[in-house]
Amino acid sequence: MVRWLPFTRGACALACAVALDARAGDPPPGPGAAEAEPGPAPAPASSPAGSPAAPAPARPAFGEELQLTPRRTAADEPAAVTVVSVDTYAGEAKTVAELVSTAPGVAVNDYGGLGQLATASIRGSTADGVLVLLDGLPLNSAFGGGVDLSSIPRHWISRVEVIRGVEGARFGAGALGGVLAVATRRPEAGAWSAEATGGSFGTWSAAADGAAGGEGWTLLGAAGADGTEGDFPWTFDSTPNVPGGEEARIRKNNAARRAAGLAKLTAQAGGARVDALLQASGGRREIAPPPDQGDPDGRDWQEDGRVLAMARISGMAPTSWLSLAARAHGRLDLLDVSTAGVLSHQRGGEAGAQLEAAATHGPGVLTATLEASGDLLQATGTGPERARAALAAALADDLALLGGRLSLVPAVRLEQTGPFGGWSASLGGRVRLADGLALRAAAGRTFRVPSFAELYLQQGLVKPNPALAPEEALGADGALVAEGRAGMASLGAYATLYRDLILYDRVSLGFLQPRNAGKALVSGLEAEAASAPIRALAGLALSASYTLLASENLRAPAPELGKWLPHRARHRLFARAAIAPGPLALHAELHYVGLQYDDAANVRAIPAALVWNAGAEVRLWRRPAVALGVEVRNLLDDRTLLDPLGDPLPGRMVLATLRAGATAAAQ
Repeated sequence: MVRWLPFTRGACALACAVALDARAGDPPPGPGAAEAEPGPAPAPASSPAGSPAAPAPARPAFGEELQLTPRRTAADEPAAVTVVSVDTYAGEAKTVAELVSTAPGVAVNDYGGLGQLATASIRGSTADGVLVLLDGLPLNSAFGGGVDLSSIPRHWISRVEVIRGVEGARFGAGALGGVLAVATRRPEAGAWSAEATGGSFGTWSAAADGAAGGEGWTLLGAAGADGTEGDFPWTFDSTPNVPGGEEARIRKNNAARRAAGLAKLTAQAGGARVDALLQASGGRREIAPPPDQGDPDGRDWQEDGRVLAMARISGMAPTSWLSLAARAHGRLDLLDVSTAGVLSHQRGGEAGAQLEAAATHGPGVLTATLEASGDLLQATGTGPERARAALAAALADDLALLGGRLSLVPAVRLEQTGPFGGWSASLGGRVRLADGLALRAAAGRTFRVPSFAELYLQQGLVKPNPALAPEEALGADGALVAEGRAGMASLGAYATLYRDLILYDRVSLGFLQPRNAGKALVSGLEAEAASAPIRALAGLALSASYTLLASENLRAPAPELGKWLPHRARHRLFARAAIAPGPLALHAELHYVGLQYDDAANVRAIPAALVWNAGAEVRLWRRPAVALGVEVRNLLDDRTLLDPLGDPLPGRMVLATLRAGATAAAQ
């Protein structure tokens, strides 16, 4: 299989860093105020919806903000949601992949680190089974293989909502394991920020953004670039079972470069609101050879690009009880890959429109949605140009009962994509048992349509299979959530049954071909907790998230039956401690990933890994805010860490970041 393709395969840190972002402070009300981040710090940077990090606002009018989740408030959210706020990690060069790895239930597959491919799995799903949204727009393309999180520039991200569970009824086909909803910064007139980072292995980044506005409109512009040589030292064991067989090597042909720009407009047009977004990004990365191939003559590489545009008008209200919204969007994707001297091209695009109507009734809001879109793909090895249309209709109710103590969210969705049709349904609920104590539960069913790549694309030794059928997931979860002034804690259990999973079998002459052969059960526990900052202890804040994931192969040949699914670690732990004495902020965190296997028969074990990170930031100037931060990743310099392909990951890495910003309130 071509090596650049992904294989199938926390959360509650507290805001202890000095708030220096250009959006810090309490912004004055204005055209963009509806999208303001909830509540001032201190608060957990990553927390379940409804925790102290996301106090429930007053119920907004329909279309008041460009919503990521189809919910009226966060406090009533029945799904398992963790909101990861970027503000807590200000001064740290954390990527989108690193942010979501702090949430329970999420496994990030990092293929080489430092600008290389990174995908996410939620509750044991494949990367294709995670729906990734940018301001509500899907990034999953007809190319397949899941969304490369490293292609989402970190500099303009405001927060990431990690929504765990079978959520196809509310978000669309493909959300088998869950959804990663990425939100960009809101426009705030007069705000600006800039930062520059440099560090080990030729790593650097630079970014700046600014916003302007007038009566009834605000416009944000942002740009950034980053890169790395990726030439880190690592340890290669040429004779694994013989002592002294290790040798030191330098990672070669592992550089990466990326640049991106963003424009985001919010305006009032009569009684309606208009949101518009234009995003462009592109990059080039080298593809390092496998460890056992040394430094071959070929220098493989990959280039990718994306242009995304969206316009949405909302808040149109023909009557007092009915509101309307409409959206149109388009996306262009390109991917060029050179492996072993063979160059392949992929060009794709999507365009779509959405109409939404929300009717207020007695205890809730009933929302109906109609969507139409089309995908187009041209690729080396697929023959003629491929295209398919998609239609979807969804209905969801948002009920508040028993004086607000109980919330219920039933949803159903019918979808037709090309020749594939299917349905999704879900029911979620949350009941307040006592002050600060709630029980939430959800259950659902959804499906995923095979990608163009799986159906038609010849990729090296991987043959397509036009006879593939959609994958299916059925899941349920529940959790007990406690929250108050001292912090929050959540403990939940989940189970998901995946059916007709697309697996790759060996066929003649060593070729691989996908087929619907898989059936697997994934179940486990998810826990997270966070304390509010303790002023008497220099603002000490503690947080942690833990995931237990037990996977079982239910349909497979005898050697694989009943075994763990490959690349699904049973235990994952994230923990963070931070203090903020005056203008200085310090933090330390650990990431633990337990034992997992590289193969379906559970013969080739991947040992557990523990990585420590630490950092500090000092405020140099208050107005405009200027700060200098230093972070150390892989503090113990473990040079034996491997990615899911068996390639090495970086050892100790030091990064320094200088950033500055001015709030709108200070202008």
